[in-house]
Amino acid sequence: MLRSDQTGNAPVDGEILHPGSRALFRHWETIRAERAAPERDDFDLTRIHAILPDLFVLERDHLRQTFRFRLAGTRVCRLYRREMTRTDALVGWDQFERDTLFRLFNTTVASRQPCVLRLRLHSNMNHVIGVEMLCLPVVARDRSHIQIIGGLFAFRDIESLGYDRITVMELTGARTIWTEHAEGGLPLRPRTEGLRPRRPFTVIAGGRT
Repeated sequence: MLRSDQTGNAPVDGEILHPGSRALFRHWETIRAERAAPERDDFDLTRIHAILPDLFVLERDHLRQTFRFRLAGTRVCRLYRREMTRTDALVGWDQFERDTLFRLFNTTVASRQPCVLRLRLHSNMNHVIGVEMLCLPVVARDRSHIQIIGGLFAFRDIESLGYDRITVMELTGARTIWTEHAEGGLPLRPRTEGLRPRRPFTVIAGGRT
């Protein structure tokens, strides 16, 4: 069984651990205002320039029933040691984890609700890299559908690690962050669904032992 990350009965900022994820979430909250999701062009890249290399855009591929990286920043590609733009975001995962990720991404798109995930990546040189992934809904530039803007933030310096590829990927925790919006009024504080003491993250049953 995969363990959930446990950080206590905390607000959203307590569940989003990496400073890069927090900066991205706060900017998304600011620009969305009363709306369920902001437009992609609303992002002020000058305000989040420090984390631009960590960002990606995901888009649902309805034909293949998956999600693809429409864009991937340089540090995202550096993390995986390969070009990620235009690749299938669910390739390489075990079926259980692939289904879980697809469901989470789908919820972000369909319900306009962010999610935060914890990953554990294993390199061909036996490095173990903890990663936080934040996924946020945005209205695409053509205004016809919802995309996901997100960030992949490693909890260690990957530049000093001499590996060539990621060989194993594990999903260790995941949670949807439920947000509210008010028509014609001030945005309400985001809340997390089902928040309980000592378990802000959903336990992922099954998977690797």
